[in-house]
Amino acid sequence: MITDVAGLTGYNASEYETDKTDASIGQDEFLQLFLAQLNHQDPLNPLDSTEFSAQLAQFSSLEQLFNVNENLESLKGIESGGNRFQAIELIGKEIEAEGNIISLEENEMGYGSYTIEEDADCTVYIRDINGYTVREMSLGTLNAGPHSFNWDGRDNNGDILNEGFYAFEIEAMTASGEYTYTETRIKGQIDRVNMEGDEPLVYIGEMALSMSQIVDVSLPDDTL
Repeated sequence: MITDVAGLTGYNASEYETDKTDASIGQDEFLQLFLAQLNHQDPLNPLDSTEFSAQLAQFSSLEQLFNVNENLESLKGIESGGNRFQAIELIGKEIEAEGNIISLEENEMGYGSYTIEEDADCTVYIRDINGYTVREMSLGTLNAGPHSFNWDGRDNNGDILNEGFYAFEIEAMTASGEYTYTETRIKGQIDRVNMEGDEPLVYIGEMALSMSQIVDVSLPDDTL
């Protein structure tokens, strides 16, 4: 942005003073300074035509930048509105999202999904909010690709755990005894949407997810 207009003769700076905490000026401030320069230029030493043309070009560029910014804001509003309608349409759908959280509810199964890069023997570790492993389950030897698992909400002693959020980690060991990369996903059915904020949030139980986290959407098995 334009930060300085030089060559003013007899210019009263206090008349057009801007906020000293901001080094840049806006469109209106630039126009005020530009007109002040024309009004107060020395008749015996007028503004050079080349410099005058350059400042006009600067003003034109500044105006175009403001117009671009306004258009981007309009597009952002349209996109936000579209996201809200898309979020509503997700209610009742099965989704997969980035993350490794399981929302455990009373009398409900917990779900998680993951992808492994190579064939491997897989084990899932489910941990509470303190990072303590409450359940360890062998998932068997699996082929490379996407997989999922169900958790009945019980710990290693067979006791039912409290409702809430739990994290899971997949350990995948290849036949050569090396660990292979795994990518974890949150899996579940969307049952409500909250649109109070700038971006709508979808919920699996009490777990909130942003639209940007969702990577896959499908119909529930009972509707296929």
